[in-house]
Amino acid sequence: MAKDASADRAAVKAFRPRRVVPAVITATLMTLLGLLVALEVISALLGRPLRLVPYDRILSWATSTPWNDPRLMTGAGLVGLLGLLLVLLALVPGRPTLIPVRTGDRDLAIGMQRRGFTRSLAHAAEQVQGIEHARVRLRGKAVHVAADSGMRDTRGLADAVREAVNLRITALSPVWKYPVRVHLREK
Repeated sequence: MAKDASADRAAVKAFRPRRVVPAVITATLMTLLGLLVALEVISALLGRPLRLVPYDRILSWATSTPWNDPRLMTGAGLVGLLGLLLVLLALVPGRPTLIPVRTGDRDLAIGMQRRGFTRSLAHAAEQVQGIEHARVRLRGKAVHVAADSGMRDTRGLADAVREAVNLRITALSPVWKYPVRVHLREK
């Protein structure tokens, strides 16, 4: 399949993992906080403050507590770390659920499930003469093949497995390059 950089970028973007859970948690907390502030402000403007938050106690504690108080510093540090953690979770991409494959058409994005991808590669490895069973795992953007052979002389067998798996990867045409590492076990 011909390599089209814009089509590759479109496929990768279409299947980019989303950080839904941190976004939902942050949005829920911000909405609840905004709702609480709105209720307090509107009720105070109407002359009947709700006082859902004990402002008098908070105000007296805040005015009598020095900035270098360990409780204040610990609380501020925890809030800062929580905010930093949420920002990092939003920035770091999650594990992709689908592997984008090339179609040659920028308007058509196809994704292959990781499990189907690894099963196809394992099947290709098992087709090599002398391989009884193969297990394939994706670690990052690398393919790790653990192949079992009942043969005593396994010279060249790991290279044959690597070649078969590379041919299958080429046929599947994923957007990313997947280096193949083969571990051959003799039974």
